[in-house]
Amino acid sequence: MFSSLKIIGAVLLLAGFVLTYKPNLISKFPLPENAYQMIEVRVKWGFLIGLGIMLIFYNQWSDWKLTVCAVLFFLTLGIVIARLFGFVLDGFFSKQVIWLTIEIVVLIIFGILYSYADN
Repeated sequence: MFSSLKIIGAVLLLAGFVLTYKPNLISKFPLPENAYQMIEVRVKWGFLIGLGIMLIFYNQWSDWKLTVCAVLFFLTLGIVIARLFGFVLDGFFSKQVIWLTIEIVVLIIFGILYSYADN
């Protein structure tokens, strides 16, 4: 079972990176002209990245508190990765840096919750 979860995780991770790079691949909606909005469109696919990373690396499925904390941590990590990917592709904006800072603080909080849920 765990090897199949890792394969599914790798597929989701790859799909998340592809859709973060080319967000209109599966939808017919036009992409925004504004680079700030383009980063926000890319961030939505960060959930696939985070879910893929979680399925690849997480293996303590029996404890529900750990699993909930891991889901929150890895989804936030995927969003941070997608936002950084957007910085590389679309440019650097001060308002996006504020969002990135908030997400990193939330990521740290979820990491602390995960370490306390382990006890």
